[in-house]
Amino acid sequence: MSLIEFFRGKAAKEDRFTALVRPHLRLMHRMAYRWTQERADAEDLVQDVLTRLFPRVDELAAVEKLGPWLIKVLYRRYVDLYRRRANSPIDETAPCVSDDQFFQERLEDGHNHYQQLELQRLLNRALFTLDESWRDVVLLHDVEGYTALEVAEILDINVGTVKSRLHRARKKLRSVLEPGTVEVFAAC
Repeated sequence: MSLIEFFRGKAAKEDRFTALVRPHLRLMHRMAYRWTQERADAEDLVQDVLTRLFPRVDELAAVEKLGPWLIKVLYRRYVDLYRRRANSPIDETAPCVSDDQFFQERLEDGHNHYQQLELQRLLNRALFTLDESWRDVVLLHDVEGYTALEVAEILDINVGTVKSRLHRARKKLRSVLEPGTVEVFAAC
């Protein structure tokens, strides 16, 4: 094998890997962020999965539904690395948006970002009142749009279990977010 053929083959492998994985990167990062609640941890998790998958390009090419398969691999790696931590994945003491940043954003595009941020915070808190197994099902099914069958494959559980967890989780979210039960918080 000549030196040119050696490098040409390596570039082709990298190009194949990129072509296979690129359409799913945003979704992988979103799910990693939802599970870890930290941008750096999410990036590390996705990078770890991708570096482990790079030598297996031929196996990736053979996967029929690559998106759900990648999320399954990502989820398993997340469980291995992060879920075993004793600490909660959400930091209630995280700094809030400063007044300067808030007013600057309002001036830039004229929207009420405070209300949007507050709704996001309320929904995030409500999601973290759920059991982890329920939360994972809600995130994959309702937020990311996977079917119950795909969620069952990703989480390695029965479809019936997915449906019952989804029903119970939605019921609990409704009760947590019901008018009169939501505490309105002042701006930090």
